[in-house]
Amino acid sequence: MLSSDEMLAQWKLRRGFAPLRTDCEITRSDGIDLDALLRLEMRDWYLNLLDTAPIELLAPENIAGDIALMPQADNSATVILPENCRRLVGFKLKEWKRPAKIITDPHSHEARMQSNPYCRGGCENPIVVLHGNRLHVYSLSPLTSHVIDFATAIMEPADGGYLMDEAALKTISNI
Repeated sequence: MLSSDEMLAQWKLRRGFAPLRTDCEITRSDGIDLDALLRLEMRDWYLNLLDTAPIELLAPENIAGDIALMPQADNSATVILPENCRRLVGFKLKEWKRPAKIITDPHSHEARMQSNPYCRGGCENPIVVLHGNRLHVYSLSPLTSHVIDFATAIMEPADGGYLMDEAALKTISNI
């Protein structure tokens, strides 16, 4: 985990703004706040990294203890994901034989099929549909208690830090 200042130092080094020349002195009374601009640029890069990078470059967390199933009348359930959840990468109930397939387009044909109890995936091939910060869970058996085995997600650190594998720093482009 890198703090914002540590990430800024890495960003400056990799973008060619460091090390600074210290063998001379120049005084200016105008100019831009380079640190502020670089912080905005690196935050945009990081959020894009969380949304699109391969999982190996990130640090997925199990958020099963932070979420709860809200059962619906049609043997489905809804889960509200935390606000700092950038991407859900795995979800499984204990009763399921394997992790669910996560569909991110709620208007796709496969996602719409889940609203029909005869077409939805069962415990052998479970399917969940992600719509914004809501996860719609199908393939529920009415006779079982539903316990979340795991819910793996890419989370944006709440403290504003930068949590990733060091290899992700190689994706910072040079000027």
